[in-house]
Amino acid sequence: MRPLGKTGLMVSALGFGCGAVGGLMTKGQPAEQRRAVERALAAGITYFDTARSYGDGRSEENVGRVLRELGAWDRVVVGTKFRVEPHEVADAAGAIRRSLEGSLRRLGREWIHLFQLHNRVVDRPSEGGLTADQVLGPVVDGLARCRDDGLIRHFGITAMGDTAAVTRVVESSRIATAQVYFNAANPSAGWAGRVGRGGQDFDGLIDRARAGGVGVINIRPLAAGALSATAERHPNASGIGGAAMAGTSFEADLAIAQALADLAGELGHEGPVETALRFVLAKDGVSTVIVGYSDTVQLEQAIRYAERGPLPPDEVERLLALPALG
Repeated sequence: MRPLGKTGLMVSALGFGCGAVGGLMTKGQPAEQRRAVERALAAGITYFDTARSYGDGRSEENVGRVLRELGAWDRVVVGTKFRVEPHEVADAAGAIRRSLEGSLRRLGREWIHLFQLHNRVVDRPSEGGLTADQVLGPVVDGLARCRDDGLIRHFGITAMGDTAAVTRVVESSRIATAQVYFNAANPSAGWAGRVGRGGQDFDGLIDRARAGGVGVINIRPLAAGALSATAERHPNASGIGGAAMAGTSFEADLAIAQALADLAGELGHEGPVETALRFVLAKDGVSTVIVGYSDTVQLEQAIRYAERGPLPPDEVERLLALPALG
């Protein structure tokens, strides 16, 4: 268990991703969804990550249903997400409230632990992106109203977009959490300048967040599945797509995964997924690592790897020294 920044919440180091990348909570069968969540709870997993956009609301519905069936809401922390389109910024508070009410209805809740902006944070206005001024102004003001009304406990952002704009919001002291892109293919959020093959430099964002007491939720720890070193996808998983940022691709991350697989063999690991997961768990300042599961087999693997503990410092250094990371 790790503190989620300054929120006062404790969350499991290994989290449960309920999005389309893994797909279990959007496309899986109800019985398997229940089995997986029940197993996760038994293993000590307490953080569940969902969003309105995952399966067009199905993820929230399924998460809410399973946690009710298991009587587990008092044992978990659940975060969901929303978007504010650029044309809605003038009434951001209204857009946020409407989205929140829909999420609460699907989850079957009167309040939620964590509500997070899903838009990119950008230097200049763009389609689907919001500037730091827009986030720190009308968006944060609207979220604060929801918190004051008792509908949410805390709020944060998805820390994607332009690095300078994202950093400004994270260092503002106005948000509680940041969902940070960090993995063995692009570890720059943990080590500035280590960007892999042409990826975005997140300039040590995890350390910046930690310094300000912002809880870091690690997203894409397996680079959307590329760090499994195979393009094969589970039927529940989303298809192979682009990476989460400009300048790289699934194929480029897959190439890095081949070098990671060689290192995993040298370290005596089961494979590159173990090495990649234990690598992100080793970074100081990471509160929880969100893995997207396709089935209970993948969940069991993640539990097994997490229980082996974070990579020791010498193995972290060996990974960072891989020529593929440049």
